[in-house]
Amino acid sequence: MSNKKLQESEYETYFNTLSKGMKGGTAELEVMAVSIMDREQTDWIPFYGISYDPSEKTISIISEFIDHHIKNPTEINVQEGEKGVESVEINGGDGYTHRVKFKNPIAL
Repeated sequence: MSNKKLQESEYETYFNTLSKGMKGGTAELEVMAVSIMDREQTDWIPFYGISYDPSEKTISIISEFIDHHIKNPTEINVQEGEKGVESVEINGGDGYTHRVKFKNPIAL
């Protein structure tokens, strides 16, 4: 397992590639306040993709029940295993850490 830090110049292409590899997968979303570690979590839900809009500096996480937007991401780390991407952790400009875990790794 390896942890990869993405550069802002990689966000759009990386998330487009990741989203194409999902093919109706499921994911779990967790949002934590950095200062108090509050957690807000969904169960495994049908997951459609992640995208980055460089003009708005916004990441959009799209699922069947939730559209979650993260403005001004400050850092993005991706955990990759032997079978593909296992999770994405995004530190947002809002001071929260947003984590998406994939039930089954996404092959790139």
